[in-house]
Amino acid sequence: MNYPGWRRTLRRELSWLMALKVGALALLWLLFFSHRTPVDGQAEGRRLALTPAAVGMATQVPPGGASRRD
Repeated sequence: MNYPGWRRTLRRELSWLMALKVGALALLWLLFFSHRTPVDGQAEGRRLALTPAAVGMATQVPPGGASRRD
């Protein structure tokens, strides 16, 4: 298409900004969410001073079943 000069410039700048935002989001994802570390539930419960009942609650299936939604 034959856009006027300002539209072409605006489109180019918006494209660069969108590419920059996608790159920044990808970088943040890599920094914060890409690594998986195993979690020891018992050790974390002791570290957070949770009672044994509270630690076991997270792994039990609720009475309504696994598909219950609030």
